[in-house]
Amino acid sequence: MAKTKRALSKAFVRRTVILSTLLMALLVLTGLLYWKKRPQLLRERADAALAAGQYAAAASLYEKLEQTDEVAQQLLAAQYGSAQELLDAGKFAEAETAFSGLGAYADAREKILACRYGLAEKAYRDGDYADAKTQFYALSGYGDALTRYNDCRYAIASETEQTDPEAAFTLFRELGGFSDAKAQAERIAIALTGMNDPENAVNRMLGVSEEEILERDRLKTAREALPVQVLAVGFYHTVGRRADGTAVAAGRNQEGQCNVSDWNNLVAIDCGAYHTVGLRKDGTAVATGRDLEGQCRVQDWSGLVAIACTDYDTIGLKADGTVVHTGFHSYPELAGWTDVVSIGGGSYAAVALTGAGQALSSHTSSRSELLSGAILLDASTGYAAALREDGLVVMSGSEQPDWTDAIALSVGSTGLLGIDAEGKVLAHWFRTRDALDFSDIVDARAVAAGGTHSAVLKADGTVIARGSNAYGECDTAAWRLLDPATGRD
Repeated sequence: MAKTKRALSKAFVRRTVILSTLLMALLVLTGLLYWKKRPQLLRERADAALAAGQYAAAASLYEKLEQTDEVAQQLLAAQYGSAQELLDAGKFAEAETAFSGLGAYADAREKILACRYGLAEKAYRDGDYADAKTQFYALSGYGDALTRYNDCRYAIASETEQTDPEAAFTLFRELGGFSDAKAQAERIAIALTGMNDPENAVNRMLGVSEEEILERDRLKTAREALPVQVLAVGFYHTVGRRADGTAVAAGRNQEGQCNVSDWNNLVAIDCGAYHTVGLRKDGTAVATGRDLEGQCRVQDWSGLVAIACTDYDTIGLKADGTVVHTGFHSYPELAGWTDVVSIGGGSYAAVALTGAGQALSSHTSSRSELLSGAILLDASTGYAAALREDGLVVMSGSEQPDWTDAIALSVGSTGLLGIDAEGKVLAHWFRTRDALDFSDIVDARAVAAGGTHSAVLKADGTVIARGSNAYGECDTAAWRLLDPATGRD
């Protein structure tokens, strides 16, 4: 009996070991099969979650997969969906962080601007107009950010009037033609001075003396007598517009930037690094030179009143106050610019002034509220400069030229050129080694500041160009741009 029990026990142990071994083998095999199919299962779950709009879950699953190109794209789509959910929920700061991590995927960069706009709107709703103003200004050109920026300024002026009417007067006046700001400024001026005539009341508030008014009139008269967009310089070429509407050019012509001899009916001319653009009387444009970046594709433009160039771009101002653009840079801000009355540009920055006196720029480095309220704006690498009605010239940044009676301004990469009311050339160079001497010219009518060379138009219509002349860009002495009978363009 005992022998039988021992035999049965041994058999049971053998069967148990065999069954355990088989079970373990089955588990191992199942595990191996699972791990082999795991990526496919995860992918199926991730795709299903993405299709169902469960973006956070989908992103978590995609992150566990091998990052092939296809998976990486699906992961970006899931992360984009999560970011969009944050934006839709009004979680603008978190959404901006999420979109910032997506790089150039889809319209993520545009969504970042939408997040910042949402933050600005929240600040405005919360009554933090100063913060909202700063944020809207940084968004210049996005949607209606410009209008909202001025809304903030108007709200600040209205609040300020409760405690400091004089400061409110200044704030309303700086708003120029925005809304009824001019009327508000006049109303406050009349109330504070007791004078019934709005103009006299405003002048009293400004502390403007009769002599100062006369001086501004003198500068205005001298400024309005100058020819407009008659002279420009590129990297290695110089272009001019004659009084008869034709054009002339000198310098490097490898890209065809000097092929302007058949142009006519011009009212303005400008140039970039290696291209030249003209504006005709009928509001159309013509361009020649380097077109690798599309800077010469202006043939379909119409209704223009002004043109401007950066190194590799062309900008046009239309009669309705909007701006068109073609060239290397996308400049998305320009699409939102409205009420524009003048444009400028140089190097990589496009700039504009609005009817409300606001200074706009495509680049934050050349964007400053210090430039607002000007009558002329120009820009180059990393900065912009503005000419004010009183003859003062101001720059973005801390460095300022010591000019007080300027009537013309041109900005270059190495410095600024201007003209004073007496016709003398004003110059402000950033480095001594780049300085060009135009102090002998006392009858200047136009200036064009460049990088390695610059040019000045004299009252007799001749053009004096100085600096590098490696391609004959300074060979302009024979030019006659002005009408000899009137001295005008």
